Amino acid sequence: MIPTVREVLGLPLVKAGRPEVIGGRGGLDRTVRWVHISESSDPAGLLKGGELVLTTGLPLLGEPAKVAAYLRVLADHGAVGLVVELGTHVKAVPERLGEAADAAGLPVAVLARPIRFVEVTQQVHELIVADRYEEVEFARTAHEVFTSLNIARASMTDIVTRASQILGAPLVLEDLNRHVLAFCAAGEPAARLLDAWAERSRRTGSAPDSASAPDAGWSAVGVGLGPERWARLVLPERADDPARAMMVLERAAQSLQLHRMIQQERDALVGHAHGGLLDDLRAGRITDDAEALARAAALGLSAGAQYVPLVVRSPRHLQGDAIGKSASDRALLAAVRRSITATGHTAIVSLAREGTVAALFSCAKPDRALATCVENLRRQRMHPGTADSWVAGTAPAAPSLVRAAHGLTEADHVAEVGLGLGELRRLLRSTDVRLRGLLTLLKDDHRVQAFVERELGLLLEHDARAQVPLLPLLRTHLDGGGTKARTAAVTGLSRPTLYSRLRTLERILGVSLESPESRTSLHVALMALDTRKAEA
Repeated sequence: MIPTVREVLGLPLVKAGRPEVIGGRGGLDRTVRWVHISESSDPAGLLKGGELVLTTGLPLLGEPAKVAAYLRVLADHGAVGLVVELGTHVKAVPERLGEAADAAGLPVAVLARPIRFVEVTQQVHELIVADRYEEVEFARTAHEVFTSLNIARASMTDIVTRASQILGAPLVLEDLNRHVLAFCAAGEPAARLLDAWAERSRRTGSAPDSASAPDAGWSAVGVGLGPERWARLVLPERADDPARAMMVLERAAQSLQLHRMIQQERDALVGHAHGGLLDDLRAGRITDDAEALARAAALGLSAGAQYVPLVVRSPRHLQGDAIGKSASDRALLAAVRRSITATGHTAIVSLAREGTVAALFSCAKPDRALATCVENLRRQRMHPGTADSWVAGTAPAAPSLVRAAHGLTEADHVAEVGLGLGELRRLLRSTDVRLRGLLTLLKDDHRVQAFVERELGLLLEHDARAQVPLLPLLRTHLDGGGTKARTAAVTGLSRPTLYSRLRTLERILGVSLESPESRTSLHVALMALDTRKAEA
């Protein structure tokens, strides 16, 4: 360990000179980076900072003002102390030397007996070199440890645990929301370490990537590169050696980032292979079930009594820019994988396109497996724009993997329709979407668009100009089966007002709302209009 001024004065070799500190006691705990013997009255060009200057007193000859100026020069150029040997040039402590030392903030000690300065220099330098060697050895050991972890593809928990062992202190890896991803309690009860963790962590810094929290005595480093920072590695106590602690935290953070990059690359390769198989199955390039099962087994799908198609979709308009959409897609893909794995089943899972994840998984009881999978997915942490808006669609399970793969198209369609439903339902089948599903399939057909315009165009033009739009009233009236009493109860309109507005609707639309056929036609047009709005 690098010695302080106080520790140098306590060395037996120095104590033999009977040192007495006469001023500047507040700086005795400064570290000594070098020992310099000097008799120059102007040592500024010889100092780089951190030196303990040894002198026989020649620079202290002269008026007190000259001595004070000499001490100020030493302090201004980073010297940490001055040791004066009496007897050679000065017989006694110069006048007001202690006051000058206090004014300069520089520790000054006088030796009543002569000592060998060269031996002091050698001994202190050996201590400094030993400390430097210890630091280098510590850094080398840490480098080897984390390099080995990188080569072994260690998990996040393994990396955090090894860093904790090196420091002999607890460590916590937290995400940007202060949720704990991994930790090592280092002998401390985990309950105490993690108690109210998010609140305690937020009090140590204003941002998740804050580098340190000196007020709380914590040390922390961000994990991730620039704007892609995704976590923080925290040492939740005051470090005995802050420099060593930060070095270990930074090396551990690098290993954690490398682990994440490798995992993402592996996931990308696996996702590409899964996507290739699903594309071949959906496109009909694989028709033999034995071939399909062999390829799926090579990718980790276990054989099962039934194979279930599942498509999970999220609305794209909630995901922001391209970076946000990409992050959302990765999070959705990972969430679907975890949700199926948590059911105990295996699957082929791939990102079919933006905002859409397709999966085929094997099971014995499809209904129970689907319900469990969707519940698992609901509990997953996802991208903020996806968490509350995703919809899963499915199709009938099949004992054949090829037949089940053909059901992905139906499941995709059902999920797409589900995004346009007014009431969010997490899992939908074709029996749940019915006519709305057909209209969703035909939403881009110009004949359907022309039908909507013929049925509702004049009303839409009226509402664009009117202060009181009538389309909501029409929707409510049709949803209630054309019953005026029910419409009045839902809207809260008085009977005369309701009748007046219904007559206005009939006049604008040019049809009678008493006619069941007219109401059906208008209802279908509204549903078709809704599918276009959902897409937008």
